[in-house]
Order: sequence, then C-alpha cells, then structure tokens
Amino acid sequence: MENSALNHLSDQLNTRESEGLLRFLQDLRGMIDFCSNDYLGLSQHPTLALAIQQEAQRRTEKGKSLGHGATGSRLISGHSPIFDEFEQACADMHRAEAALLFASGYDANVGLIAALAQEGQVIFCDKLLHASLIDGLRLCKAEKRIFKHNDLGDLVKLLEQYPKETPKWIVVESIYSMDGDKAPLADLVAIKNTFNAEIIVDEAHSGGLYGPEGSGFCVALGLEKEIFARVITFGKAWGNAGAVVLGSPILKDYLINFARPFIYSTAPSPQHVSSLLATLEFIKTQDTLRQKLQSNIQFFQSQVQGKAWGKSQTAIQTFFVSGNQALRAAAKKAQEAGFAVKPIVYPTVAKGQERIRITLNAGSQENDMLSLIQTLNEHA
Repeated sequence: MENSALNHLSDQLNTRESEGLLRFLQDLRGMIDFCSNDYLGLSQHPTLALAIQQEAQRRTEKGKSLGHGATGSRLISGHSPIFDEFEQACADMHRAEAALLFASGYDANVGLIAALAQEGQVIFCDKLLHASLIDGLRLCKAEKRIFKHNDLGDLVKLLEQYPKETPKWIVVESIYSMDGDKAPLADLVAIKNTFNAEIIVDEAHSGGLYGPEGSGFCVALGLEKEIFARVITFGKAWGNAGAVVLGSPILKDYLINFARPFIYSTAPSPQHVSSLLATLEFIKTQDTLRQKLQSNIQFFQSQVQGKAWGKSQTAIQTFFVSGNQALRAAAKKAQEAGFAVKPIVYPTVAKGQERIRITLNAGSQENDMLSLIQTLNEHA
C-alpha cells in the first residue's frame, strides 16, 4: 500500500531539486575554509581549547561538578550559579546592565521579537533581516512594516504615518549576513529619538570583532546606551554556540517570563556555560587576531575587481553568479580546487543576486585568497 504522505514529501523534494533549490548536507573538512563564520579561528585554537579544559577542571576541583546535562529548562531544574556568573561577565564585557543566555542566536531572536512586539505597537524591519528575526516577526502581534535595506528615507516615511505616542520598534543587524554591509547605526539612533522608537540590533556578525575587547559594533560607536536590546551570538567569532540578549534588568526579567524559546527549552549544559566563560576571557585579549582579520579583509578587497565582486569592508565577501544552476557549477569548481565555499541560491537571496558567500578569517592566507579569486574569476 502506497504511503500518500511520503509520496507528497517526495514530490516536494523532487520539485525543489528540479528548481535547483535542493539542500543537502556536505562535509567540507579538509578544504581551505572560506565559508564558516569562525572569523577568529577560535573553534580550533589550541590555547583556547586548553583554557576551556582548565576552566572545567578548576570547577571540578572546587567540588562544583558540572555534570553532563542541564536536566531541564532553567525555570525548572536547569539553572545554576554558573549561568549567573556568565551572564554578569557577558553584560560587563558588552557594557550592558544585564544579559540573558539562550541556546542559540535563532532562539534569542525569535524569543526577543515575539515577546516584545505586542498588539497596538508597530515594528519596523530592514528588508534583509536574518530568517530568525523574520520568524520572530511572524509570531509577534505587532503591526509589521518593512523598509528598504539601509534606506533611512524609506524608514522615516513609514514612521511618519504613526502618532508619536504609538510604541515603535526598529530592528536591524549591525552587519548583514549576505552582503557584509553595515547598518547606519548613528543615524538610526537619531531617527529613533525623533520618532519615540526603540532599536533592536542583532550583532551576530560583529560580536567579538569590533569594539574594545570585541564588545561589538554598538560599543565601537559608543551607542550601546541608546540601544534597547542587542543580541550577541557565540557561534561565529566566539567559535562556540549560544547567544545572549543584552539590555536592562527589566528586559531580562520580562524575557524570563515571556520568551517562549527560553521558557520551554532545556537549558544549555553547565559544561557549555563553563566553556563560554573561558572563551569570554580569551576573546577579550585577542586584538592581534582581530587586527589580522581586518588586514585580510583589506588585502582581499585590494585584489578583486569587476561587477561580479561585492564591495564589503567586512569579513563577508561576495562573488555574484546569476542563476542557481550556474552558481552551483561555480561553487563546485571552487570546491574541486580545494576551497570550502557554498552557493547562496534564490530565494535565500533575490533573483539575479545569487552568490558565493565568502567568509574571511584571521587565519586566511594571502596565497589562498589569491588562488580562490583566480579560480572564481575564471568562471566569471
């Protein structure tokens, strides 16, 4: 007897494959890394690995066995003093009053947006927000208005349509994940003050890389006190996993009570939090790696030219190939040459804006960058 449910799923997969949209898992280990978000190379850093091991051992020797699992959500059985210790340290590092740890950046963004933006309020969102923020928007009860990417004139036109007393939220990313461009945060702060709005900034691709001790783009610009909530993720420059929402103590208490991904998810394990504490202390000292990354960005941009290449001044670089099939062919050629790159296809990006998303890191070698550029230029 045929299984109609499985046949339906198979048909959907076949359709996606015919459109060049089928996703699949791929092991890129052994290739030269130009696709991970491990911007400082900390996921494989031997000194950090030792520090993480020593931190766990130190706690065990003090009779504070970390155990192997969280056992439940933090509101049930999963909370322990190590969470408070890390959250306070994280808040201090990022010049915030309070921090709340989530299992992932996705959970943090969904929980934050869905909990904050309520009925009778309006949330204004940049068109190129990450999927996690978009999913939070889908769950929230506020009216949603989308403004053109980094177009402050368009944002102002939308804001002008609402009374000043209407609660308003503006949601942006400090650095956008597909093009690597920066949000005009200083101008956004001026706008939010004019229209009685609050700003939420996702710092996924700037945390650890900018500001004193890697405290983020908002701190680098001296704007941290003007931002209602910041999200710092640990799966990118930190080379780890998880995320915090930074803000006021009231915001922290509110999220503990209303952010569903926090309330209903098993807590990160104490071992994981211990590794984050060690990473926090380590990343604060890594100015040399941050400077090396910036040097690699400048070198890469000095070597690319032509319409196929983006103009990003961040670690996220782009090589445009129009059409999903042509893009996949270009990515395959680069992989066969030994480079770990991945194609970003439509509809993840707009039609005609398909691209290979190249991420640089502090360990990227100039000869490898040059070879990758040459390989891709041959396809252009």
